[in-house]
Amino acid sequence: MAGGRVACCFSRSRRRQTLSVNQHGNVSRFEVLHRRARIPHFGNIAALSGPAVPDASADFEPLIDEIYEASVMADRWPPLLDRLAAVVDGEGALIFAAAPGVPRWLSSERIYGRVERWTRSPYAQRNPRGERLVPNTEARFLTDLDAFTEAELDAEPFYSELLRPNGLGWCVGTTIRSPAGDTLVISIEKAYAKGPVERATAEKLDILRPHLARAAVLSGRLGFERARIAVNTLDLIGLPAAAVTQTGRAVAANPSFLALGLAVQVGANDQVQFASSAAQIMFKEALTVPSSLIKAGRSIPVAGSEVNAPFIAHVLPLRLSGLDLFAGAVSIVFLTPVTQQRSPGPELLQALFDLTPAEARIASLVIDGKSVDSISKIQRVSLNTVRTQLKSVFMKTGVDRQVDLVRLLGQRHGQPTL
Repeated sequence: MAGGRVACCFSRSRRRQTLSVNQHGNVSRFEVLHRRARIPHFGNIAALSGPAVPDASADFEPLIDEIYEASVMADRWPPLLDRLAAVVDGEGALIFAAAPGVPRWLSSERIYGRVERWTRSPYAQRNPRGERLVPNTEARFLTDLDAFTEAELDAEPFYSELLRPNGLGWCVGTTIRSPAGDTLVISIEKAYAKGPVERATAEKLDILRPHLARAAVLSGRLGFERARIAVNTLDLIGLPAAAVTQTGRAVAANPSFLALGLAVQVGANDQVQFASSAAQIMFKEALTVPSSLIKAGRSIPVAGSEVNAPFIAHVLPLRLSGLDLFAGAVSIVFLTPVTQQRSPGPELLQALFDLTPAEARIASLVIDGKSVDSISKIQRVSLNTVRTQLKSVFMKTGVDRQVDLVRLLGQRHGQPTL
C-alpha cells in the first residue's frame, strides 16, 4: 500500500476492473467486479467463500454486478436487498449478525419499519428461525419448510403474532461467516398470503450465494482497514491505540500501543490485556455490554506503578459508515496520560467518527470550550449552520449535549472523564 490508498482488483474471463479506497476508507473510483478479488494485506478472498458455483442464468449478471458494488459501497446494500427480494416475489430482505447484544442489521427500504419493530421485540434474540435455521451452516439457501412443518409454523407465536400481522410470514435465507467471526444471516421475506418459497427458487438463489459471501468478506475487510487507518492516525499525534472486537481481540494496533510494555499488552490470541486487574474488568465490561458504548463510550482510570505513569484508557465505538455489520462491533481503545491538556484535532475526529471536515472543526472547537456564538464568528458561518452541523456531530458521536462531547473527548487540567 502506498500513499495511504488501498488498491483492489477483481477479474473475470471477459473484463477486469479496479477500485480505489482513500486514506479515510472511502471509495473514490470503482467499477463492477466479479469472481475473484485480491487486496494487498488481505490476499485472495475468493477462497474464503468456497468453490464458485457456475452461472446457470445470464439473468443474474446485473444482480451479481450490484452485489460487488455493495461490497465496497455500504449504501448499495439496501437496494441490493430489494433486488434479491424480487427474485422470490418477496416484500424485502435483510442481513443481520446472529450475535448477542444490540442487533446489527441492514434491510431493504420497503421493510425497514417492520424489521425495526422486529429487532425491538422479544423475538430479536430468540425466535424459532434462530433456533432451527441459523445453526444450519449448509452452503445453500433454506426455506421455513426445510426446518418446520406447516402445523409447527401455525403454532409459533413468532409467525402468528409478529410476522404474519406485519405482512410477512415466509422466508428463504442463508448464513455466511463474516471476517469478524460472526454468523451473518441473509433472509428474504415473503408475504404469507403469497405462499411459501419453492425449493426450486431457493436453488436458483444458490447461484448468488458465493458472490454474496465474497461481498460480505470484502465489506468486513474494508471495515478493518478503516479501523487500521484510525489507529495509525492516533499514532501520528502520539496516542497509543488499538482497534478491538467485542471479545477484546485486537484487529489493529499502532506501534505506540505495541511498545507500552507491561501496562497493556496484546497477548495470546491477540487479546488486549491490562496489567491492572481492575482496569481489565472495566475494559471487558465496556466491550461486552453494548449499552455502555451507545452514548459516550467509557474512560477507564489506570493507576501508575514503579515503571508506568498513570493513564486513562478510552474505549469508543468506531463508526464504520455502514460496514459495522460486516466487520463486527469494533471499538477503539486509546490511552492518554492524566496530564493530557490538548483535545483531539479535527483530522483525528474526522477519522474516528466519519465526520465531514466542517463537522470535525466544529467538534474540535466545542471540545476546546468555544460557544456556538464564538464558533459562528470563528468559522464565519451562520448560527443555524453551526447548530445543524453540531446536531450531526452529536448523532455521529452518540452524545446529546455539548458537555457530553467534552466529557467524551476532552481531558482538562488532569481530570479524567469517568
